[in-house]
Amino acid sequence: MFISVKYARFFLLCLLIFIPACSRSDVTGQTPISGDYEGCAVGAFVNGLENLPAFQAAIDKKLAVVHWYVAWPTPFPKTEADQVAANGSLPLITWEPWLNGEPATLEAIAAGSYESYVRSFFQSAKEWGGPLFLRFGHEMNGNWYPWDGAHNGGAAGPEKFKAAWRYIYRLKKELGAENVTLVFCLNNLSQPVASWNSIGAYYPGDEYVDWLGFDGYNWGGSEWCSFDAVFSSAYAELTALSGKPLMIGEFACAETGGDKAAWISDAFAKIKSAYPRVKLANWFNINKERDWRVESSPNAAAAVKNSLQDAYFLAKIHR
Repeated sequence: MFISVKYARFFLLCLLIFIPACSRSDVTGQTPISGDYEGCAVGAFVNGLENLPAFQAAIDKKLAVVHWYVAWPTPFPKTEADQVAANGSLPLITWEPWLNGEPATLEAIAAGSYESYVRSFFQSAKEWGGPLFLRFGHEMNGNWYPWDGAHNGGAAGPEKFKAAWRYIYRLKKELGAENVTLVFCLNNLSQPVASWNSIGAYYPGDEYVDWLGFDGYNWGGSEWCSFDAVFSSAYAELTALSGKPLMIGEFACAETGGDKAAWISDAFAKIKSAYPRVKLANWFNINKERDWRVESSPNAAAAVKNSLQDAYFLAKIHR
């Protein structure tokens, strides 16, 4: 069929406009990560992206998610996000509001004292375009961070946290940074143990949360605990609180005080059999307070490698 040059040019222009739009949508996926998939994705903090190839070789698995930490007011880490995306992984950024001794951390955030920075971070994340997890103000039910309830008025702390969290989430929505999946992540145990410091007291509501999360460790020595002892109680509380997808933001086991390899094998078996709502589990791989690394011993490394051969544990999040 004959088509005039005029109409051919018009058709080509429409095609060029339409195809890139579809491609961007496929690549960036401008909606929060749904968590609607079978299995549990594998993630880790590897203590520097230069350690990523060696870690993946040690566990014989590609990481679906790579985790690292960004302190306020550091700009959005585009270079690192690009490296993670090039690995075929999704970024998980823990966004920590260290505010140079600000005495009212949560009130200052909720009042908009850092709005220019927060807006810039979200705008840059939106422009980067790829799907990512952002874990803001984690472990707020502990007593070791300037953004936790204990450092923000005690019994008044949870309400202040909720106000700051809702402010952050509203800015994300206002700017249309829908590729950012905001993760509400608690510690497995509340410190101090007090009625005002319960897990539920901090929850800002489903309309302000994309994913749930919790952190927990087997500290070893005289504090040796099974995976269930670390996570079962908090898992029950969180899954009763909301139907949102759930991740383990950080977990690991010490080398001393028990059999680390057996603990690891049990942990992954339990995630599969008894924690179906956990859709992502992130190992914390560093020699810090304890030697949390999978390579702390040959047996520990072998246990992780063997556990992750199960197809339930995913090297990619299928969106």
